[in-house]
Amino acid sequence: MNRSAYALIKLENLAHNLEILRSFAPHSKVISVVKADAYGHGLARTAQALISSDAFAVACTNEAAELRATGILHPIICLQGFADEKQLQMIADANVQTVIHNDHQIKLLQNYHLNQSIQVWLKIDTGMGRLGFRPEDARLALQQLEDISNISKIRLMTHFANADLLDNEFTQRQLKAFDKIAKNFPDKERSAANSAATLAYSNSHYEWVRSGLVLYGISPFQADKSHPDTTELKPVMSLHAPIIAIKQFKKGDAIGYGSQYICPNDMRVAVVAIGYADGYPRALTSNMNVSINGNHAPIIGRISMDMMTIDISHLETHIGEDIELWGDDICVSEVANTANTISYELLCGISGRVKCIYQ
Repeated sequence: MNRSAYALIKLENLAHNLEILRSFAPHSKVISVVKADAYGHGLARTAQALISSDAFAVACTNEAAELRATGILHPIICLQGFADEKQLQMIADANVQTVIHNDHQIKLLQNYHLNQSIQVWLKIDTGMGRLGFRPEDARLALQQLEDISNISKIRLMTHFANADLLDNEFTQRQLKAFDKIAKNFPDKERSAANSAATLAYSNSHYEWVRSGLVLYGISPFQADKSHPDTTELKPVMSLHAPIIAIKQFKKGDAIGYGSQYICPNDMRVAVVAIGYADGYPRALTSNMNVSINGNHAPIIGRISMDMMTIDISHLETHIGEDIELWGDDICVSEVANTANTISYELLCGISGRVKCIYQ
């Protein structure tokens, strides 16, 4: 039997979600984040569907080269920048903009001769605690970059740690720290807002916003129900698998590894051809529903590598019936909450044996 779990990717929903995002930040340009194979949606097809973006962002130089090779002519921003001369030359050859976040990168730019000029983003760590110069070191870093002849343009960037929490004091402190630096360089374009900040912190929009999750139709406010209205977003990915067997069980029968699920009564049970090897999290055992033509059916027993079992005692269905694991009826955020993870991890975690079908 062929593996028949599949992810349905609705490309038109990407363009729709981009327009919703623009409505929140109408005066800013949009950087669409397509790192990690466009959050598991497929880099080339996703970028083409988001062609009205003003720029794209990827994580690393390999992703930047791959995106450029698809024929995308837009500005591409490499968020992790370069680590050595080879990667720096790759960035220049592909006409990619790069984030500068440490002294090592500045030294490489000072000492390595580039035949082409490049554009850079100086990243300032205002509290995320990952990449970036501390605010007190940003002025010197900027001056060093301005003294490098092969740099044609410098922009400023920071990243929020808690933008998915509304009215967050730490986010406001980050904004204040970024503004304090940026006001000394009024000619420099700025970017700070991720998906959550674009929707909830209008004072963070500046000249550029950069969004990932919202483009894929998912609210970034997984833990906060008082968030801005995201009901107009349309999910881009839905995950599906077929029923491959239907069995009748008696009260007291055990189902699945560990025999932890004991049938509380006579039950009709379907076996579905998807498991944790496909990217459906094992942590969902007995705590989640799936959807069959809009009707919910609970997972029972442990999710295994290739299969899972669901209670269909209350439904009329058949072998071959299509099951939605998440998508239009079951929100991926609900699945993530139940699995004690985040939507990003589920979307990016779909395995290579799950076929993507584009619509």
